[in-house]
Amino acid sequence: MGKIINLSNYSIVLLSAGTGRRLGALGKKYPKCLLKINNKTLIELLIKNLKKRNAENISIIVGYRSKMLIKFLKRLKLKGIKMNFIKIKGYKKNGHSYSWFLYKDHWIKEKKPLILLHTDIFFDPIYLDNILKSKKSNIIGVKCKKNHIFKKKSLVVEVNKKNQIRKINHLSKIAKPQGEIIGVNKFSVRTTKNIFNFMDNFFKNKGKFLSWENLIDHYIKKTNDSIFILKNQDYPWININTVEDYFEAKTLKIN
Repeated sequence: MGKIINLSNYSIVLLSAGTGRRLGALGKKYPKCLLKINNKTLIELLIKNLKKRNAENISIIVGYRSKMLIKFLKRLKLKGIKMNFIKIKGYKKNGHSYSWFLYKDHWIKEKKPLILLHTDIFFDPIYLDNILKSKKSNIIGVKCKKNHIFKKKSLVVEVNKKNQIRKINHLSKIAKPQGEIIGVNKFSVRTTKNIFNFMDNFFKNKGKFLSWENLIDHYIKKTNDSIFILKNQDYPWININTVEDYFEAKTLKIN
């Protein structure tokens, strides 16, 4: 990993409230983040990687099968990690942008740069390391390479010559996609505060059923805030939505 990265300087929130409808029987039995890769759950692997990078406080947004997830995480007894659980009611009716919004009051107490992570992904931690090492304050992590083949339902970005994000949407809505969103992100204190304020007004007028990626698209169009991607990021990663994704995840070689 090279130079040790100090995540104690960041607020960290994990989005773990969603259901696994497309996972069939597996999704009915467990929250997606409790699926196992090499005998370790996705969320366990993620938190241990955060701990290696000196994370101290982690907030976890829970919803679907929340009691099962909280019980599991408390049993891990990870020394040096304090976990804060935020439960979302009506998680089926609200998008994960609203899950993120529920973290607002806790973040205000810390007021640190924010790391926002999905827990239904399996990825090489080098994505996170490169984002943290970057001098850019606001980065949405993407998988990108020349001639990258995107999946049909991919959430993708369009950027300008400075790699600043101009649009976020599904593949069918963007003519020249330049990266697939992976669910690993960093935001400055100023931008995090502005996003929370934007959410407050947006939800009152537009409703809460929206992904955070789509909400950020609205935010960028409204504010023209500078949020970037890192180019040439092509490491193992998968978002586990289906049984096929899960079996593919098991084939990935990630340390």
